[in-house]
Amino acid sequence: MLFFKKRNEENFYDLLTRQAQMVAKGMRQLSEYCATGSEEIAESVIRTEEEGDMVRRILIDEINKAFITPIDREDLFKLSAKLDEVLDYAKTSVDEIRLFNVKPDAEMAEVTSTLLEMAEHIILAVSNIEKHESIASDEAIYVKSLENKVGDICVKGLANLFNNADFRTIFKYREIYRHLNQTADIADEAMDCLLKVLVKM
Repeated sequence: MLFFKKRNEENFYDLLTRQAQMVAKGMRQLSEYCATGSEEIAESVIRTEEEGDMVRRILIDEINKAFITPIDREDLFKLSAKLDEVLDYAKTSVDEIRLFNVKPDAEMAEVTSTLLEMAEHIILAVSNIEKHESIASDEAIYVKSLENKVGDICVKGLANLFNNADFRTIFKYREIYRHLNQTADIADEAMDCLLKVLVKM
């Protein structure tokens, strides 16, 4: 008699949580970079983004192999994609700061600190999808509430620049603020995807 060993399958909830943890790790490093200007920390953001890409590749591979998924395939793919995009924005924020050769200012440090707070609550939202839907929902809604805070800080930073800086400096910082603000927008969209998943469960 032949016995077929069942393939060891990754848990999709665990993989999503690992992705969320990578997002938080990248945001923590980005926040530290904007607070210290350390190039060593900047390089760690780049490495974390690459690690996050690998976690997503594993998740996509598991989606393709699975006969049944606990979450609608399209919703699972989209939530994973949005989490990956948030981490991508952490990496490209470092790229922009370096490209424009600017020194992170107080508002940039405050924005990235808020983005880190969003990422930490994204972990709580994602990790509770499977067993604690109400907690996941509450955390997702809290993350969404922080998106406006990021926008307000970016506006404040721009206002300060217009009062004290030349137009070249204003242009450089405006692009970085815009990028960081969009990072919060993507995190907000990720939580919209999560809330959609919860509605279907």
